[in-house]
Amino acid sequence: MTFPTAMITALAISYIIISAMLVFYVLRGLRGKKANQKNMELLEEQKFKMAEASLKLLEQREELEDQKLKLAEANIQLMESNEIIEKERQISEKLLLNILPHKVADELKKNGCAKPESFENVSVMFSDIVNFTRISENMHPEALIGELNEIFTAFDRIVKSCGCERIKTIGDAYMCVSGMPEKNDSHAVNIINAAVKIMKYLKERNTNSTIKWEIRAGIHSGRVVGGVVGIEKYIYDVFGDTINTASRIESSSEPMKINISEETFKLASGHFNLTARPPLELKGKGLVKMYFVEYR
Repeated sequence: MTFPTAMITALAISYIIISAMLVFYVLRGLRGKKANQKNMELLEEQKFKMAEASLKLLEQREELEDQKLKLAEANIQLMESNEIIEKERQISEKLLLNILPHKVADELKKNGCAKPESFENVSVMFSDIVNFTRISENMHPEALIGELNEIFTAFDRIVKSCGCERIKTIGDAYMCVSGMPEKNDSHAVNIINAAVKIMKYLKERNTNSTIKWEIRAGIHSGRVVGGVVGIEKYIYDVFGDTINTASRIESSSEPMKINISEETFKLASGHFNLTARPPLELKGKGLVKMYFVEYR
């Protein structure tokens, strides 16, 4: 059993004071050279007990210091463990936010699931790299992935800064939305702004790069459904006719052009310089009016 340092010190002082008083009274009882032998024996006994008590106090203090050191080491180990756990949590959180929108990730962490939701007013953009197969077949795999990673990372920054959300990439195709999962009334303007900035980024990048990447972009606005798909490997995806139409609008675009549907045109008119195109035939849609977004 161990005692706190303050208690041990107090006991030691008390014991020394009592022993000193006892020694004093014993000495006072001595008479010159003819001292009482019994009192001398008692004095020696008290001196031995004092030494023994001091030794025990030192042992107790050493034991207490050792326990304090072990406790400090345990606290350091606990802090290091907490730091590791926090770093792992941050990594897991970052990975989760890379595949899910922030709002959906929060719902998933809180409830263990995220309910699918319907969004009435959303703008969807698809982009696709022109001649990707021809260019990529002559590139080393590491160089190709490095190029795509650099480009799509830049796309992500632009999209986020414009109030949009990247949904997924499929090969060289990039898809993003505005108006979900956070609803906003400026979704069409937001996503066109993102498309314009992406085009300008690529144009500037191409001036200093040996590989000249070009994309087509297509935008359509309407109703979509969004939700988390998968149990072990999560992915947030969007569904609906608006998605299919946006993809076909993109296929009908031209290199480094932003092609938008009439639905998007009605929402963005007055904010951009939009040029009407001759109606084009879309699969399952018949003749569809489209517009190019003019930019410099």
